[in-house]
Parts: sequence; structure tokens; C-alpha cells
Amino acid sequence: MHFSEPSSHLSSQPSPTLFSVLGPVEVRGSAAVLRAPKPITVLTTLLVHANAWVDTDTLIAVTWPEQAAPASANANLKTYVWQLRRALPAGRVEQRPGAYRLRVEAGELDIDEAERLAALGRRARADGDLETAADLFAEALGLWRGKPFGGLCLDTAVGTRAWLDALHRDLRSALADIHFEQGRVNEAIMVLRGLVDEDPVSESAWARWVAALARAGRHGEALALCHRARAVLAAELGVRPGAELTAAHRLALGNRVEVRTGSDRRHDVVRAGARCGRP
Repeated sequence: MHFSEPSSHLSSQPSPTLFSVLGPVEVRGSAAVLRAPKPITVLTTLLVHANAWVDTDTLIAVTWPEQAAPASANANLKTYVWQLRRALPAGRVEQRPGAYRLRVEAGELDIDEAERLAALGRRARADGDLETAADLFAEALGLWRGKPFGGLCLDTAVGTRAWLDALHRDLRSALADIHFEQGRVNEAIMVLRGLVDEDPVSESAWARWVAALARAGRHGEALALCHRARAVLAAELGVRPGAELTAAHRLALGNRVEVRTGSDRRHDVVRAGARCGRP
């Protein structure tokens, strides 16, 4: 199993989570606690490539990234794998000449639980149960304890990290939308402000924030924010607002329009109608 793509089979019932990777990597329910950084790096690398063979050269390169690997690297790696086997259920770390593989079952990653909760939240929202949807989205977001995989940078994990970042943004955006629909405007705006702070070139995030202010009757703030968004997009990307921010600007002016925002879309260069901050 490789988890850089969402699972197509989601259960309404939680499965026991064995591996927590939405933050520093942890093995739950283990009598042997992994604390040393190098064994954790080996475990993290095997988890990024769950159920796939990882050659020893890759594991050594990741374990000693800023220096030449010592002559004892292969022997040290075997020691780290032995430590992993002590911390994990029997038979999970498999070996063949020159490579190791970590067997991970469906539902054993906290990523699986986040995906399950997100799907249930979307279903509850579609059914009009906003309270349940908000609780589910908040519970999913609560699984993040920091940067996924403890922030370990692996070229082969770029797709996985991008998907997890998108899922995190989608959950927060959906929660902000629900807060607003429930009349919890300040909570919605706090979430949207955080999304913009993290990704200031996301037109979708700016547009949601502007629209939330406008719908709350705070038109002056919405217009000022729209001008600020326009300046940031021009300075950072050299572009003018696209369809999403243009619609939000109209809303800030008091025009009743629908603001359509993408879940994880960067600036949209489609030009249509009046532009933010222009006649």
C-alpha cells in the first residue's frame, strides 16, 4: 500500500491506529519507545514507502544526510532495524538482500483516520447536518500534531506531502464555511486568516476571507482586504485578480453574487468582468 493517494474504500468505523505520522512519527501501543533520531528516520522512510521495498543505500543516505556515511553504516542500519522490530508487531519489518519493507495494513495510519473523518464530514454536510460535519472536520484536524513525518524531507515523498497539505487546507476551508453558515463569523474569519497567512498567493483563500467579511456586513474591511490581496498577488505573481477575487470584490461592494472557490487552487488568471479595486 502506498498512501500518496486517497483510499477509495472508507469505513464509517474507526480502525486501530498503529502509526501516527501527522507530526513526529510515533508507534502507538508499543512497549519499546523509539527516541533516538536515526531509528526514527529509518522508520519514517519505511512509512513513506509503506509496503514497498526500500534499498539499504537509500536508507543509509537518509540516515546520514549531511555527512559521509560511516564505515559501520550497514551494521548500524541493522541495529536500527532490530530496534524497529522490537517496537513493532512481529513480522512487520521484512528483509531481502539489500532492502527492507514495512508492512502496513489499511487503517493503521492516522492518515487513514483523517481521510475517513473527512469523508464522513462531507457526507454530513451534504445531508445538511452542519453540527456533525463541523465536529468531524475538527476531529480530523486534531490529528495533525505538526509537519507530517516529523518534517523529514524526502524527494520521493513530495506527492504525499502535497496531498496531505491539500487535505489539511480543504478541512480548514470547509470548517470555516460551516462556522459562517452557523453564524460563528469570528471563528470562520480566524480560520481563513490562518489560511492566507500560510499561503498568501492563494486567491481562493483571499476570496473566502473577503466574502466572509462582506457577508457579515463588514464591507469596509472586506474592500480593504481585497485591495491588500490585489497588491500581494501583483507583487508576488505579477497578475491581477481572477474570477474568485473579482466575485468577492463585487460582494464587498454590496452586489449579490455567488463566490465560487476551489478547494486547493492557486491564482486563477481567467479575466471576467470588473476587477478588484478597479472601476
